Amino acid sequence: MQSQRASMRRTGTATYATGQETAQRILDVARRLFMEEGHSKLTMRRIAKAAGMSPGNLSYYYPTRADLLADLLQHVIDGYISQFQTLRGASDDAEEQFRAVLGFVFDDLATRETTLFFPELWVLANRDDWIAQQMEKMYAQYRAILVDVIGLINPGLTETRRADLALMISASIEGHTMFVGHDRPHRARAGKLRNVLIEHFLRLVKETGEPHSAKVTAGR
Repeated sequence: MQSQRASMRRTGTATYATGQETAQRILDVARRLFMEEGHSKLTMRRIAKAAGMSPGNLSYYYPTRADLLADLLQHVIDGYISQFQTLRGASDDAEEQFRAVLGFVFDDLATRETTLFFPELWVLANRDDWIAQQMEKMYAQYRAILVDVIGLINPGLTETRRADLALMISASIEGHTMFVGHDRPHRARAGKLRNVLIEHFLRLVKETGEPHSAKVTAGR
């Protein structure tokens, strides 16, 4: 059984052929429990019960909690990446793509799921280095989209400079979660803040240049 299971799984992931629907159901259940009950209650036994299966059946798809969490985070970011690609495909103008992607991320803060899921993930990452690494991998895929769009808007920037801007923009938007997220104290002001934020960052990207030291090095 072990060899059969290993042949059906990618490393750290659930089956990608047989049992996709069951794997999807497991991830949906795990995400809901993680969001509503917190990471401390996200045990394999609790997930199995909520998914209507035995712990043994769950372990066929996910032998360990680490396997499940890795797939859960990838499952979450895949949905965002797909949406970003759709938004970017709707316009050939890089600035419009930038506005669309940032607008979607900011608007997404209003959902109860996002407001609860990501802060819970941040807490867990503060206590678990492995989770912190998995979270960084997840966010890196999102930032790669920003890096690409920033490069189209300001082609003169180095890869490092674009990456720095993407990190700063991502961190700023994420930081708004606790203030303008679902049922948060400044939710009513989110619309105005959204527009200010997007235009500010767009202007920053367009006007940002390379540090003097970088120009000198490049000249050599």
